[in-house]
Amino acid sequence: MKIHFVGIGGIGMSAVALHEFLNGNDVYGSNIEETERTAYLRKLGIPIFVPHSADNWYDPDLVVKTPAVRDDNPEIVRARMEGVPLENRLHYFRDILKREKKEEFAVTGTDGKTTTTAMVAHVLKHLRKSPTVFLGGIMDSLEHGNYEKGNGPIVYELDESEEFFSEFSPNYLIITNARGDHLENYGNSLSRYRSAFEKIGKNADLIVTFAEDELTSHLGDVTFGVKKGTYTLEMRSASRAEQKAVVEKNGKRYLELKLKVPGFHNVLNALAVIALFDSLGYDLAPVLEALEEFRGVHRRFSIAFHDPETNIYVIDDYAHTPDEIRNLLQTAKEVFENEKIVVIFQPHRYTRLEREDGNFAKALQLADEVVVTEVYDAFEERKNGISGKMIWDSLRSLGKEAYFVEKLPELEKVIPVSENTVFLFVGAGDIIHSSRRFVERYQSSKSSPSRVLGSNK
Repeated sequence: MKIHFVGIGGIGMSAVALHEFLNGNDVYGSNIEETERTAYLRKLGIPIFVPHSADNWYDPDLVVKTPAVRDDNPEIVRARMEGVPLENRLHYFRDILKREKKEEFAVTGTDGKTTTTAMVAHVLKHLRKSPTVFLGGIMDSLEHGNYEKGNGPIVYELDESEEFFSEFSPNYLIITNARGDHLENYGNSLSRYRSAFEKIGKNADLIVTFAEDELTSHLGDVTFGVKKGTYTLEMRSASRAEQKAVVEKNGKRYLELKLKVPGFHNVLNALAVIALFDSLGYDLAPVLEALEEFRGVHRRFSIAFHDPETNIYVIDDYAHTPDEIRNLLQTAKEVFENEKIVVIFQPHRYTRLEREDGNFAKALQLADEVVVTEVYDAFEERKNGISGKMIWDSLRSLGKEAYFVEKLPELEKVIPVSENTVFLFVGAGDIIHSSRRFVERYQSSKSSPSRVLGSNK
């Protein structure tokens, strides 16, 4: 079958395209811009068109589109004109799962689902279960970064941003939490959002939930939490190199967890994984070994650069909700106790910024200095009065030193470069390109005799 993927450069779409390509289908696609994934797919021999055009056409049997692509996209218009079947990515992915008829491990929720999915996949690979993995991020231990073809169970990250996620029927499901991050896709109805989680909960054989989550804790056959749940934390210690936690089960000391990845939130992610595998009767010794070896996912507190001479770090992170940003900054403060923390934050989606109404500034004030850029729209229509400047205004009202940059190329003029500083480039958009340019400029300036480090206000 010949399949045309519209938006093939997306992290979720590219994993689906890889699966179909490696299963012998004739695959090609288009994307609005070049990405790391489009470059990778090309290397494998998958034709990619950039940008979208009605001429991007090889007479496909099926067109699969990402939700970010609008109905007036020229390739979508042509598919309809020519009577070619058209599928949404999530609908088509469910069709793949039904076709495969394998045991399914799924992770959904607002925060932490990519890392938790990666942990589940890493554990199953360590146990030699040969999973097929669909990941919403890049993990070095997967053959294709966000995808790996195996002979065993299927592990996948399930995006709750679309209500259709409730139609899936995984055997085992972890719900990390539910914070209503995409309520605009649920008619701005919290009850409708909650009902979607309840619906998928009825479809799963075993559900693991966060015991302290208001919307989904009651759905869990097994729960995990800080002080509440089947699996809880007795104590935790952390250093720059690792963190340890003593885990209790039903109120009694049960095991010790060791992680190389930093952050309290990652202890909770790992706790969910422990709860899952223990409930399924797995020997926990190799599970704990795998978790200790786990090295994380790209753009999740990824150290992109370090200059030991000036003790300058550059870190990339995908955090794009207030809770994720708060967790990120708490982690940074814990790992880098003596360094200044500077955040360069790119808000993601106008609807999210409007809905959070000041929560971003409250989370960002944990940093020493903040640079806020304009919103990455993610194909949303711009909303009047909604701008990244809102966060900047809120930060200033909180007494926090902050800068606002309307266009990313202007960042170099305002980022306050100084020694003993951690620069966090944060957001789900294209802020990573600015991170790379910052490192390139810094390295060039360091080789220049006129280089001066200092704060540029």
